Amino acid sequence: LRESLEDKGLKIHNTARDEGMWSLSALGADASSCPVPMALAKAAFISSMALREEYPPIILRDLITVSHDEMASREFKFYYQVQAEALIPAACIRHIEAHGKPKCVVIDGPLSASDLLIRVPYRKGLKEEAHKELQDKAHQLIRVRDQLIQKCYEMKIPVFSVVKRCTSRHFMAWYELKDIYPYTDQFIFQQLIEYGQRTNPISITQAIEKQGAEPFPRFSEIYGFYIKTSRSPLTPPIRVEYPQYLHGQEDWIASYVLTTSLTTYEAEFDGLPKAICLAHKDAKITRAIMKEIYRRGITTMLEEGVNVKLLGLIWGFTLE
Repeated sequence: LRESLEDKGLKIHNTARDEGMWSLSALGADASSCPVPMALAKAAFISSMALREEYPPIILRDLITVSHDEMASREFKFYYQVQAEALIPAACIRHIEAHGKPKCVVIDGPLSASDLLIRVPYRKGLKEEAHKELQDKAHQLIRVRDQLIQKCYEMKIPVFSVVKRCTSRHFMAWYELKDIYPYTDQFIFQQLIEYGQRTNPISITQAIEKQGAEPFPRFSEIYGFYIKTSRSPLTPPIRVEYPQYLHGQEDWIASYVLTTSLTTYEAEFDGLPKAICLAHKDAKITRAIMKEIYRRGITTMLEEGVNVKLLGLIWGFTLE
């Protein structure tokens, strides 16, 4: 497989660490979501945080609800997750407007637009209005990412994203090996690159279109490479994506990502840049937080004399 990829043009590069990058004023952003287990309706809390260490964070949050007969659970999960992802660039834009220009912006999740976002599959039995709403929210996510890219381009701020859990096969499609080998890109590069190494970049935008996605007008073409940022053999390499105006600055981006990535026994943080880890730690809606929200809501309802059975909590609940 390595020989096949090298014959198609794959190159592996070593990345230099630069300890001075620890002091860069980086804006990191992440989002979180958590469903609310109620029988009355489908509901989920979503939130995002944009954080620079020396400034107050920008926090965005919302409660997403639909009636039970409007969407199936799988579609509702997609519905609230794309809205949570859209809060990431929105929070970054607000932070830049409120606190000024950072040295770089690092966000969790892709900047590219997958075929799933460009064309949400239609399921038989799904109401036409619900499918249109799903598609509108997916396109809204693409557009708000473009708004962040455009703002960073105008202010000459490097902006790039980190994708840790990758199930895509963009590189295999780019190198025309997708029909020959059944593996995901991340699994392949987990075997082929060592700590501190990265692949040469490809156009993620063109790779997605090679796999049959319809062309979608974007502010910028998106490029990307894989880099191994963790010394642990159990932690796979991450994919880094960035807009076309940063093409040619891959060494700087890779050096920043490698230098500031944490080494930790906590799998959800291992190999991720510090800026994203800080945002993720504070933005995540945990089960404990959700229980506290329930506790306060139930207490309020009891004080107001409302029948708490109307909550229809699927998990049940105790005030102890």
